[in-house]
Amino acid sequence: MIGMGFTNLEHPWPTEVTHIRIWDIGCTWRDIHTAPDTYNWDRLDAVVAKAAGRHLTYVIAATPKWLAKHPDQPHFAPWLGAGSNSMPHSVDEFNKFVWQLATRYKGRIKAYEVWNEPQLADFMFPYTDAECNTLATMQQRAYHTIKSIDPAALVLSASVLPRTSSGGMNKARRYLTALKRKGWNCDAFACHLYPEVGSGAARWKAMLGEVVTTLKALDAPNTKVWITETSFDLLGPQCEAAAAKQLIQGAYRNAGGRFIYWYAWQRPDLGGTYIGPDSPAWEAIKASHRAAG
Repeated sequence: MIGMGFTNLEHPWPTEVTHIRIWDIGCTWRDIHTAPDTYNWDRLDAVVAKAAGRHLTYVIAATPKWLAKHPDQPHFAPWLGAGSNSMPHSVDEFNKFVWQLATRYKGRIKAYEVWNEPQLADFMFPYTDAECNTLATMQQRAYHTIKSIDPAALVLSASVLPRTSSGGMNKARRYLTALKRKGWNCDAFACHLYPEVGSGAARWKAMLGEVVTTLKALDAPNTKVWITETSFDLLGPQCEAAAAKQLIQGAYRNAGGRFIYWYAWQRPDLGGTYIGPDSPAWEAIKASHRAAG
């Protein structure tokens, strides 16, 4: 499989990509659930139509301001807006959205990832035991709702971040412990691997190992891990062709057959292993896929 995050609906999406993750493309929870019992599905309809025939993972995240427990708190991602990094004041209202989402896209959205990077204040603030418990409750409710509607759909945990600057797995443990108390309620665990600039594939392998080790220490029911975002040298200088090839090959070699979603297609502003048409990184991804298959 070739997994990719797309952030632009207007760009052509390469046919070689078999698995697509949707997050920052203008159809978050807050973009759709505009008021109580009011939904605007137009953008997500267009995304799902464009992804037809491929494995689509949708990230359920970004609280609508009208539903935010703390609508005016700081640190929210500017592109999402105030309240998006708050937990909702009603999990029932969250679950209504999940029910509508799973019903509308049954059989077309193949997997759901419940929240994006809660360790970062941009996406969850405050990061406390109480708020982690709310997120774990949301996971529990979403899991059972989605499975009741679409038993074949997969439900992933929120993405954990082993990178030291994001708090690493020590910080992730707070969320994972809350998840454990609720009975886990996920088919696989999501993580985002962004090695520090210049640290390379060895660090990537070590970060993945930290995720698996933590899950084992917490007696998780499985250690199925999806890498739902990754890249190398994020926000650093764009890699030369030989370096990009080496880093990409290293990731596939160290993934142990796990799903990898690259972040993101045609985003030169992210630097590092830029992935776009005819780029060295894209050629290396396709070559790694061919070699594996």
